[in-house]
Amino acid sequence: MKQIIKLMTLALLLSLQSCSEQGVEETALINANAPEMGLLPSHLNSMDIAHDCATVSQFGPNSYWSNTLINTSETNFLKQQNNNASSLFGLNNVTLYFAAGNGTFNALSFGPPGNYIIWGEEMLNGALNYGRAAVAYIAAHEVAHQVQFRQGYPSVTGASNVELEADGFAGYFLRKSYTSTWSNVIPAYNFSQSIAGANGSSHGTAAQRRSSLRLGWLIAQDNTLSNRDIDRYFFYYYNNYVIPGKLKSSNVKMLKNMDEELHKFMLTKIEELSDIYSGKISEEEYANLDNK
Repeated sequence: MKQIIKLMTLALLLSLQSCSEQGVEETALINANAPEMGLLPSHLNSMDIAHDCATVSQFGPNSYWSNTLINTSETNFLKQQNNNASSLFGLNNVTLYFAAGNGTFNALSFGPPGNYIIWGEEMLNGALNYGRAAVAYIAAHEVAHQVQFRQGYPSVTGASNVELEADGFAGYFLRKSYTSTWSNVIPAYNFSQSIAGANGSSHGTAAQRRSSLRLGWLIAQDNTLSNRDIDRYFFYYYNNYVIPGKLKSSNVKMLKNMDEELHKFMLTKIEELSDIYSGKISEEEYANLDNK
């Protein structure tokens, strides 16, 4: 019995040693800009610091840093979509960190000075239940927040504007970099709808998210746009046409240096976008919209 107690005491002491302040402080010196006091996933084993010492900020108390989520294949797919979105929007590859364990149904984008994204294991699992398009959508949505942090968007303030614009960027990304077939996007929308909020909430309603995603898809019709133009066009059409349900442009001035061909095309889609926003277009009809 005494031997068992000694072994238990030794195990406890080793555990406390691995969680010592000294160990965490030493790791913090490695990369001061990394999340959680500089504790990088790759350092968890090399520094002999237990996962319990590295609970991920803003995730559950049982979360921990990990080098992969689910498996290598799905982790690599997520990384690829993150890098593709970073490239499309003119950013260096945005650093990804992974939070595994319970309480990780989230994906968070952090601004300066770190400028990184943390993906939760439960979030990736939840997205994959809808399909890989949902993963591509969230990856682009979170990279869009990096665009906002670094370049000062959105240009228009509003209760849900940050998140709805990120949905617009995600729709643009899906069209430009993921698929040219609208029906392939539906898993992405179905997942985004499942995590929508009430009117006036930070993430917007299901109808708002649905119309934002479609608007981003439509402005990706032809030429590649700058981030500034994605921001300008998104709010120009969303605020002047989609929300008020205006179908005519007589009282709305065109933006300076606007792509006239794109504008002509977009005016043919205003009724559709307004009907999506108002809920007049059903989910089934939304899924069957054309590619253009």
